Amino acid sequence: MSAGPSTPEPEIWDPVSAQSHEDPYPAYARLREEYPLYYLRAHHAWALSRYADVRDALRDWESYSSAQGVELGEYVQFFGEGSIQELDPPRHDVVRRVLAARFASRNIKRYEAMVRECAHELLAEMPASESDQSWDIAARFTQRLPMMTIFRLLGIPDQDVPWAIDAGLEMLNRPAGESGPSPAAIASRTELVTYIHDQVMQRRTGGSVIDDVLGDMAIGIESGQMRQQEVEGLTLLLIAAGMETTASLMGNVVHALACDEVRKDELLDVNQEFSMIAMDEFLRFDAPGQWLARVTTRPVVLHGQELPTGSRVLMIFASANRDHREFERPDELVLDRDGSRNLSFGEGVHFCLGMPLARLEAKVGLTEFLKRDPEFVLAGACERYPSHVIRGFSSIPVKRKDAGVRSHT
Repeated sequence: MSAGPSTPEPEIWDPVSAQSHEDPYPAYARLREEYPLYYLRAHHAWALSRYADVRDALRDWESYSSAQGVELGEYVQFFGEGSIQELDPPRHDVVRRVLAARFASRNIKRYEAMVRECAHELLAEMPASESDQSWDIAARFTQRLPMMTIFRLLGIPDQDVPWAIDAGLEMLNRPAGESGPSPAAIASRTELVTYIHDQVMQRRTGGSVIDDVLGDMAIGIESGQMRQQEVEGLTLLLIAAGMETTASLMGNVVHALACDEVRKDELLDVNQEFSMIAMDEFLRFDAPGQWLARVTTRPVVLHGQELPTGSRVLMIFASANRDHREFERPDELVLDRDGSRNLSFGEGVHFCLGMPLARLEAKVGLTEFLKRDPEFVLAGACERYPSHVIRGFSSIPVKRKDAGVRSHT
């Protein structure tokens, strides 16, 4: 635990506050300009908010370790051993290589048909164009598409996927204003871990190689590349990362459409598919993962302040993505902007392993949604995830425009 600055700073930002949950961006702007290294007294942690500072710290894994947890101190290593998000090299690199080829950009396109099939299954439940029935597109589509995809990639049998999706969503549900998991989240985690270990054991003793993610892990264990106990951390991380980033990105796009903040034609490329340029800009404008933490392994000097070994430092990706030193008009959503330098998938050795899959899911899912030519408005108040880290929508109720429903912004 590190001491704070010699001169007390005003309370500007608390990552678990109601204000941060509603709209953290004004606080981020003040941090960038006045307190680029900010002490969170209530959490005994520091925060970096400028693009260059966040980028450089993420690249310097030797000074900023992930091995002591990447969230606030009360909520570390929830996924367990094997979560590469909470491993440093060399172990990080060894475990990551178990799945690196399967999730590489050059190989990810082979899953496009599967993602499209998942999207079609979910969108088949959407009310017909003449219906005035409301439909929660976040709960029924943007959250479930990445969950369905990752469980099928893992190799979960089809009959168990609905249960696994519900358990995964419960595991990731965090109480508002708190930094720790709920008892229900812990119970769901335990159920998933037991089930996943059983699936991997079946692959190890089944006598034949199964071409899925859990099969890759079984091979990794047999070859000595990873340990059996590392299965749970790696798998739960894939489930969480597979849901949270993609679901939040897709939900933000759909919400912007429903609020008339963007038009359908602005989101499509020349092939009438969801534009990758627009995707990068949505990622920059409202990062699904707002921040993650590191812990210093040696004294570090930043902005005239020495942080001793063991200081927890929050890297605010979402603030970095709106730094005017890196992006012009950073608080505007500019859909033809090159926002590819955004830090929403991280940077350095911990750059998101599932980034190619997340982008494929978002592209295919939103393309299939937009093909249905949805003319809709909000049918009620939207709800955000209670998470203090993930910024996205857990509920976006919509109705067809011709149903005559007034928009709720």
